[in-house]
Amino acid sequence: MFFLPLMLGAAILQVASMHMMPIRDHEILRLSDQTVIREEQLVTALAGHRIVLIGEAHDNPAHHAVQLKMIQALHARHRELAVALEMFPRSLQPQLDRWVAGELSENAFLDGVEWYFTWGFDAELYMPIFRFARERRIPLLAMNLPRETVGKVRRKGMAELDISLRDTLPPICPASLAYRLRLEEVFNAHEMISKSGKFDHFVESQTLWDGVMADTLRNWSRSHPHGVVVGLAGTGHLLKGHGIPHQLRQRGVEDLVTLLPWTGADSWVDPDAADYVWGTPAAPESPPPMRLGVVLDERRSDGAWLKEVGEESPGARAGLKAGDQLLRLDDLEIRSRHALVRLLNDMPRDGRIRLSYRRDGQEREVFVSRPTPESHASRSQ
Repeated sequence: MFFLPLMLGAAILQVASMHMMPIRDHEILRLSDQTVIREEQLVTALAGHRIVLIGEAHDNPAHHAVQLKMIQALHARHRELAVALEMFPRSLQPQLDRWVAGELSENAFLDGVEWYFTWGFDAELYMPIFRFARERRIPLLAMNLPRETVGKVRRKGMAELDISLRDTLPPICPASLAYRLRLEEVFNAHEMISKSGKFDHFVESQTLWDGVMADTLRNWSRSHPHGVVVGLAGTGHLLKGHGIPHQLRQRGVEDLVTLLPWTGADSWVDPDAADYVWGTPAAPESPPPMRLGVVLDERRSDGAWLKEVGEESPGARAGLKAGDQLLRLDDLEIRSRHALVRLLNDMPRDGRIRLSYRRDGQEREVFVSRPTPESHASRSQ
């Protein structure tokens, strides 16, 4: 999961800007002839393809609103529709099937897929899409690999994956030169990425990510010759026909179309960015969710147990210690590590919470105030 810059550098920006086009909020551009079109024209165009790829900035609700609107419109035109999701590794497909079948409540679904560990963005950004799929029995497809697998490739390269795992992967097509140049800009701009491995390994990890998603789309399309599949993924995986579109075309799949929601600072668009772009407002600012500043014990499956408590964190100020078992937030039971994160995310973004916990066999209660910025450590809750 990464965000790619839309332009590569000053020199390239100067050349590309000669051809850039303006776009306003709620305006839809067909980039092939630089024409503003109506929504119904866009739907008709998308409906004429077997694979519809729609990008997103993961934290922008306007982008997800565009995705939902297009899924609804395409569903009205096609009886056989599926929605493929970057957010889920393919191992979680049974959970998606159970959700669509109506077997899981929303909380059970989010806990079952461990949403905030698997993806991390606010679940409510995506739930309208998931709810619509459930209401209309639209298959949801997990089209990714576990983040840990992609991370290992980024650090050490494909050669370090177990042979048994490599044998399960689809053929991965090499990145184009233009994609490599764009990825190089990302690699050099992010110290955390550049320090974690070699550039060639980073390219391998991204093409693996793209290739597995493309394989999922291709497989469903081939097994449903009269169906349409909508693939939802970060804009960086679709931009300029790189990433997923490139992997599909290298596999002989040409019947695809790309739509990118386009926001704010990106209000000028390169004509080869996609087939269509849709102007959208910037994401509204909102305070971060409540966090305790603690690390949870991954070895325990019988609830939420504290492995570490950050210094000067909200949890430390409330008196929490490693080894405590968290029991309830206000009056809501904490059944698992993920349930704790989900509940914290759903808490009001101001004020304080009442937290019940067990230490040395005794149940205790404290109040926890909003976190300070330094308590937002990686993997802490």
